This record gives sequence, C-alpha cells and structure tokens, in this order.
Amino acid sequence: RRRERRPEFIDRLHQFRRYTYVYDMTREELAATPKFLEGTGSLVLDRVNKIAYAGLSDRTDLSVAKHWAHILGYNLIPFTALDAGGRSIYHTNVMMCVSSKAAIFCAEAVRDQSERDKVREALRATNHEVVEISLEQVNSFCGNVLEVETFDGKQSLVMSDQAYNAFTQDQLLALEDTHASLVHADFQSIEKYGGGGVRCSIGELF
Repeated sequence: RRRERRPEFIDRLHQFRRYTYVYDMTREELAATPKFLEGTGSLVLDRVNKIAYAGLSDRTDLSVAKHWAHILGYNLIPFTALDAGGRSIYHTNVMMCVSSKAAIFCAEAVRDQSERDKVREALRATNHEVVEISLEQVNSFCGNVLEVETFDGKQSLVMSDQAYNAFTQDQLLALEDTHASLVHADFQSIEKYGGGGVRCSIGELF
C-alpha cells in the first residue's frame, strides 16, 4: 500500500489554511521491525466523541495506534477481529462503521467477550443505534459503508448494491431511521477485483 501514496494530495491540502500541521508517522515503517497503521482503513472514528475503534492486524499495530490516538486526543478501543477462517480481518472498516446516529458492527468477528462488550458499551454510551451484522454480511461489504453529508446538509449512508441487498429488512429500517437516505450503487467490479467496497474508495476531509 505504500506505493499508493500520492504526495501531491498532501501538497494540495497544505494550500488550505485549515490544514496547518502534518505529523509524519512513516518512520515506523523503517524500524527494524516495521509497524503499520494503514490510513482510514485501520481506524473507524467517532469524531464527535473522539473515539477510535481499531481491529488489530498486521496492518494495524497497537503501539502505533496508541501513538496516533495520543497525538490526536482520541480514546482508543482496540480489539481483535477474525474472519470465519480464524484470520485477522485486515481493516477495521471492513466490519464496522460509525455514523452520527448509528453504528454497524460485526460482533461475531470479535471472539473475546470482554473486547466485544467494550465496543458495544462504547457505542451505546455515545447514543448510537447499533446494527450488528454477521461475518457473511461482512463478506458482502455491509460493514464497508460510510456516512456522507449531502449538499443540503443531510446525512446519507452510502454503500454498494451488494451490501444493500445483504442487509435484512429490520437492519435497513434501523439505518433508514437514523439517516436521511440510503444511497447504493453497483460496485461489483471494485468489490470483486479490487478487494474493497464503497468505504474503501472514499477519502474524508474534515
């Protein structure tokens, strides 16, 4: 993923006065034992409440995540998430999403009861409607969705057709109740050949 970096994007952000400080953590990759924290995939952020959820894996190192949380002033909630084959789920945003009023979470992937309960408690304590999905739904990219703001200031949840069709009716009703709209589109080529969904294809600016 390091080859995907686009320095010109960082240069462009520097042109905006609101982005005045850059903290470079890439030195962690050059250590004797390289450590990684892969962008927005590694962390699912509740920006309002300053909570960062992190599913630990080769791409999400705990010590680097703690360092990031300290610098940005976030409370870090780490956990281990495994797929049906017992392998680490490579990115947190594959199995989890936090929007303004709702949260999608694959509790089935977090086998440690105490870790699972800690995530649930944090989501409910911040008044999120928790929609729990299965590992099968994770494979349909139900966790790889993102809340965006429309031009008229309303909150919409964007996802792929595959994800939309994999949600149950009750889950869709819960998501419709907590968002102005659900927007979905055909994303099958990227999901099949790129290995990611809608959330993986959108960069956020705040």
